[in-house]
Amino acid sequence: MERTVDVASLIESDRLSKLQLAIAAMLSALMVTEGFDMQAMAFAAPQIVKEWGVSRAAMGPVLSASLLGYLVGALTLGSAGDRYGRKKIIILGALIFSFFTLAAAYAPSLSALLVLRFAGGLGLGGSIPTGVAFVSEYMPARFRATTVGILYAVYSLGAGLGGFLVAWTIPNFGWPSVFYIGGGIPLVIALLLAFKLPESVRFLVLKAREPQRVLKILQALRPELTFDHSTVFVVREGKPERSSVAALFSEKRAVMTSLLWLAFITSFLGHHFLSAWLPTLLSDGGLSITAAVSGGALYQIGGTVGSLAFGRPIDKWGKIVIVGVYLCAVPFVAPLGSIALIGFLVASAFLAGVFVVGGQVGIIAVAGSLYPTAMRSTGTGWAMGIGRIGSITGPVIGGLLLEAGYSQATLFELTAIPIFCCALAVLALMLHTRRAELGLQATTSPAE
Repeated sequence: MERTVDVASLIESDRLSKLQLAIAAMLSALMVTEGFDMQAMAFAAPQIVKEWGVSRAAMGPVLSASLLGYLVGALTLGSAGDRYGRKKIIILGALIFSFFTLAAAYAPSLSALLVLRFAGGLGLGGSIPTGVAFVSEYMPARFRATTVGILYAVYSLGAGLGGFLVAWTIPNFGWPSVFYIGGGIPLVIALLLAFKLPESVRFLVLKAREPQRVLKILQALRPELTFDHSTVFVVREGKPERSSVAALFSEKRAVMTSLLWLAFITSFLGHHFLSAWLPTLLSDGGLSITAAVSGGALYQIGGTVGSLAFGRPIDKWGKIVIVGVYLCAVPFVAPLGSIALIGFLVASAFLAGVFVVGGQVGIIAVAGSLYPTAMRSTGTGWAMGIGRIGSITGPVIGGLLLEAGYSQATLFELTAIPIFCCALAVLALMLHTRRAELGLQATTSPAE
């Protein structure tokens, strides 16, 4: 007799299986190296500026090049994940950014470095959003934001600890050492993922592909249960959905998607300005390169703490926690350029990282859960890709304003504005989705 089993019910179990924990660990390993790679240019920039004699305005586009590549990669490879599978795009993206990051160590000029960083960003744009969608599909809803928080904690840890590492390697081996480290390690991890990472079981079931593979994955996911070849696995998410970009604005999703994109743009603008220019601004303020890079690394370490601290509260209480986290970031970001005492400056940089990155983890977790399986990779990829508009403009605008003579104090005060706007966008998204849920309940309630 045929038996039908909803895959989602197996994932929403009371406990996490060894397979789910292994998936989180494998993606975390990749996120460590990708976090380092995303910050590689910011770590190398102060030394390149001095060695090559280039202006900060000229360095701005190079700092943003990988972010522009990320945008293009997220908008293209993210959608490919909904068609060809999550695993293939995660590994392909990792291999792309590994290769071009290694090549950046041999860049002969600023223009060549810009092209190579753009190409590496294409891979990042494919692997990171698709990885978030992938993890979201394997994790129970009550652990989803927590798991994404862990991913971005190790992502920030890779960026932060990498900063301390290259603070030693740059003086001894030069700025190319940054790209040797950033490109070599993820190459090894990508090969590991190729052999050990399963495909998204929701994706396989939805596409009606490889039933034997589905059975093997689900037996590993729930070893205490018994499935036979007569079992039919399904994904119950209502009517089938298209994976096109237009679908993100259909079925009354236009306001939801627009608010989500606005939150990503404003959050990424503030975060990537701080990530890109904080070491250089500290160096301009009189600190040594080692101290300046270490100060920037403390911002990333703060991000690690924030990622771990806020995941569980977001799972329990929802978007209102994200709103509060972003509001708490404002008083630590705004005065960064006015603090004279090193101790207070370091503390503010650390706490700015705690709240800015902690809030960002929240909106990434939201993006991974708002859309149904058929368009989850597309929805997450486009949200994170569109957010790169803020990532790209943040470093570029910062370089131009520095060249125009704006003070450090003014720059950091201006950076607090988009972070405050992000809090408002998440609040509007929370109210909108709550109204939509209430409306759906009203239309589906039985007649009295």
